[in-house]
Amino acid sequence: MNISVIVGHPYKHSFNAAIAAAAEALNERGHHVLFHDLYREQFNPVLSDTELVSDVPEDTLTAFH
Repeated sequence: MNISVIVGHPYKHSFNAAIAAAAEALNERGHHVLFHDLYREQFNPVLSDTELVSDVPEDTLTAFH
């Protein structure tokens, strides 16, 4: 099964952390898990005026995806 998991929380004992652990368990059982922790990847959720008008991301992580 293909699974995409996106979490973003700084607290290691959060519900997001429990989801990440479940995703790892699924991966170990042979499922294809695409996992992103936006907090660890330092994702910037703020859309700048420049990005809004140009539709070109300034953030390199956003541009990569």
